[in-house]
Amino acid sequence: MIDLRLPTLTCGSCSYIALLMWQVSLPSRAVALSAVLAALMLLLVTGFAASAQEKWFETEELNPGLPPAPKTLDRGTPMAAMENFLFFTSKGHFSEAAHLLDLSDLPQADQAVIGTERARQLSVVLERKVVIPWSTLADRPDGWLSGSSENNDTGRVRRSLLIDALEQGDHHVPLRLNRVKPGEDAAPVWVISRQSVDNIPHLFDLYGPTQLEASLPEWARKRAFWGMYMWEIMFVPILFAVAILAGWTAFRTMRYLGDSASQRWMRFVYRSLCWPAAIVIGAVIIGTFTSRVLVVSGMIDAVLSPVLLIAYVVAGTMAIVMVFDEIFDRISPSDPLALADPENSHMRAVATTISAARKGVIVIAVLAATGVVLVSLSTANTIGFSLLASAGALTIVLGFAAREVLGNILASVQIALNRSARIGDQLLFEGHFCTVERIHFTYVQLLIWNGTRLIVPVSYFVSDAFENWSIEEPEMVRPIFLTLAQTADVQKLREVFFDLLSQEKQEDIQPIDRAKVHVTDQDAFGIKVRFEMPSSNPATFWDIECRVREKLLAAAAQLQRDRDTPILPAVPADRTEA
Repeated sequence: MIDLRLPTLTCGSCSYIALLMWQVSLPSRAVALSAVLAALMLLLVTGFAASAQEKWFETEELNPGLPPAPKTLDRGTPMAAMENFLFFTSKGHFSEAAHLLDLSDLPQADQAVIGTERARQLSVVLERKVVIPWSTLADRPDGWLSGSSENNDTGRVRRSLLIDALEQGDHHVPLRLNRVKPGEDAAPVWVISRQSVDNIPHLFDLYGPTQLEASLPEWARKRAFWGMYMWEIMFVPILFAVAILAGWTAFRTMRYLGDSASQRWMRFVYRSLCWPAAIVIGAVIIGTFTSRVLVVSGMIDAVLSPVLLIAYVVAGTMAIVMVFDEIFDRISPSDPLALADPENSHMRAVATTISAARKGVIVIAVLAATGVVLVSLSTANTIGFSLLASAGALTIVLGFAAREVLGNILASVQIALNRSARIGDQLLFEGHFCTVERIHFTYVQLLIWNGTRLIVPVSYFVSDAFENWSIEEPEMVRPIFLTLAQTADVQKLREVFFDLLSQEKQEDIQPIDRAKVHVTDQDAFGIKVRFEMPSSNPATFWDIECRVREKLLAAAAQLQRDRDTPILPAVPADRTEA
């Protein structure tokens, strides 16, 4: 047994191990070689991981243009740095708060003056736009967080922490805390990164107090509750009321334009954009007034930003869906009675395909809109992070709550794909002769022959058996059953039956060679005769069947009178008396 427990693997130790390997047998030599290779791989992986997790940013000196830092200043951990910055700025001590900024990009002579102003500006930006993620700010010098292994911020040394990403023009500007080591002998400290310090003036211009806010009376700019100002308590409800009124006006305007437009395409465009226009107008008013006229505080903005984003996405999705829905409605054949004609089999397939495409557009648009919302919400934002983190749980809850609706939607897609029932097909469903009029997301609309509508859930429709008289070939044989007397002349009635068929429209009686007459049974009451009438059109066979039955009975009664021979069965005496 060879003891290879070595503290480090140097060149000398590797030579020593190689010498020992040659002094043992071949099997032991293979085992030792495997152990050495495993140790080398572990050393390499550990070295790469250690080099990847650098502990701090190095600089020669930090803020040499500032006066000595106060003794109470604590920059040793990310949480302490943010707490100290908020404490000093809340007291108005912006010169002390400047020690929590990395002013390396500023000239040394200007660091004291400009650093104090930058600290004041940053305090305003944090107050109005940022919800500080305290849960990700560790109270350890190395920034180490304990928690779930699924979170990328836990279980590793960190030297830079993202506080928030603020929108600046067409891109987002990160606001970060960096761990900086000034010189070899000084301890590393956590400060606002120099890149973030450079962006503070631009952020202050965007999110600082507007001229209108500065002109408000002093009492309106005082704090009320939850960190909000008095003017926000009064301004936000009024703003929402104005946005709702403007949205309602936009809706009524688009509806009026749609009703009064002279061209057909303009009418359906205006009608399609009623709700999207109302939502967009309301969202634009709220977004503009809360970011340009009177900038709201970070607590309100943390709620408004995702809500406005969702409003824009919903409006865009509704516009796309409604426009496509109107287009599909225009190009799709809509008359179920015309589609029921056997010659319009291709049109029935087209109408069903368009119905399936309409459902596909809606599903794709909803899924794409949901993806855009989830991706656009910043993971540093509390609401966005919560939505993303709980996406799995929300999926389970919503799936369970909407299982019936989702089942109906999938069933409607199944009907559209397998073509078991197309729009315009004529069915016998639970004893009702009806025509498929619409296939919606959650139900099938059936037009019964008497003009009433039968609404059937899609999941129930596909799970129940029904007769489709229009699928494949519409030709069928309709039986007419008559009970005749024992002495009835069946051959004469057979001739009458074929003569009656020849008097009908030949396009409705096809194929004629399938017309038959059979005696199917006989009992004490008489004989059972089956007259088989071919039909090529499910929409007209009922009238023809009733008409032929009536004429057959009339012919049998006439034969009975002419020949004085019983053709129709006699009514029993007890029934006559009754």
